[in-house]
Amino acid sequence: MNSFFSKKISSIQTLGEKLTAHRQSLGLSQDKAARLININVRYIKLFEKNNYRALPADVYSKNILKRYAELLKLNPHMVIETFNKEELLYQKTQKAKNILEVKWWHKIVNFFLNPRFIKYVIVFIVLAAVIYYLGWSVNRIISAPPLDIISPSENFITTERQVEVIGKTQKEVNVKINNQAILTDLDGNFKITLDLQNNLNIIKISAQKKHSKEQIIYRQVIVKEEELAP
Repeated sequence: MNSFFSKKISSIQTLGEKLTAHRQSLGLSQDKAARLININVRYIKLFEKNNYRALPADVYSKNILKRYAELLKLNPHMVIETFNKEELLYQKTQKAKNILEVKWWHKIVNFFLNPRFIKYVIVFIVLAAVIYYLGWSVNRIISAPPLDIISPSENFITTERQVEVIGKTQKEVNVKINNQAILTDLDGNFKITLDLQNNLNIIKISAQKKHSKEQIIYRQVIVKEEELAP
């Protein structure tokens, strides 16, 4: 009967992992190792984390790495060779990543610069402009016209038996006072004199275009009898 044995396959260690393992086997902390070879502990951390992006220039990095390898009793030439291979792989990976990012960006740019897409955008803008203009035109037609009453003021009190109603609206607007149509000039101005009764008089002024809503303003005019001197 055949027997089968399983063997755990360990993943390949990076240079940083190997340096960490050797340093720890010697009982050295990162700070102590840095002091022994008189370098900043930051570089040891960068090497052990395989942080090639943050490492200094190659010549300087390799000089530090050589001293660190000697401290850890490793072959400096093998360590430098491994460093060169991993750094080259890192650069190729970054280059490929940058190419992918550029391609991704180019795809977006090409999508938006595609003649068909531009055509659809132009059609959409034109349709939106037409719809907006139609909506604006319809709203202008059906909205109530402005109406400004200059005289009389609100809650006007007088001893006179007549009052002048003076106001302004737009051209071609039908104006009514107490439901009676009155004439306006070419600029929409109007002026009319009304007879008043004793006490409270309510004046209704309205303005309306052909197909619009009606604008209505009320004015209250109180007529008081003039007191006779004793």
